[in-house]
Amino acid sequence: MQIWHMEPFPCGDRRLPHHVFPPKKITTTQLGQLAGVQYYKVDLDDTASMKKRLSAVKTEKNVTFTDVFTVSETMLDFDDKMEQFYEPLTQKEDVISLVVEGTCYYDVEPEDDSWIRVQLEKGDLIVIPKGLSHRFTTTPQNFVKIQRFFSRKVEGTQG
Repeated sequence: MQIWHMEPFPCGDRRLPHHVFPPKKITTTQLGQLAGVQYYKVDLDDTASMKKRLSAVKTEKNVTFTDVFTVSETMLDFDDKMEQFYEPLTQKEDVISLVVEGTCYYDVEPEDDSWIRVQLEKGDLIVIPKGLSHRFTTTPQNFVKIQRFFSRKVEGTQG
């Protein structure tokens, strides 16, 4: 995972890094302090370790449902979906996502018009606290498979 402050008004391709200049990277600890976002590295190749980490997060966050969501150019109306995903939103529950394959960005907004970009790859688990404005996009590869975790049944998810 990599984390950095984004340029205030990025223009052009949203799937590019959009660092401020000079680049201002931050640590997972700083991300937690600035935005309340939690990060865990999950070894997807170590089944016992993975189950232990996911069990702890599920218990702590009261998770009852999960699904696997794939974003790729093969999606129907891909460009429209990417526009929707990039619109800032806040949720009434924590957003919990584990990257199973590929890479993506979650942008979080701890202060008005001050965005932090979080690049996630395979094995990265992020918890965005409820009420924090955030948005999502892919990298230029246009592919990511994410396992999402919910504390209640959400329309369109599988249990």
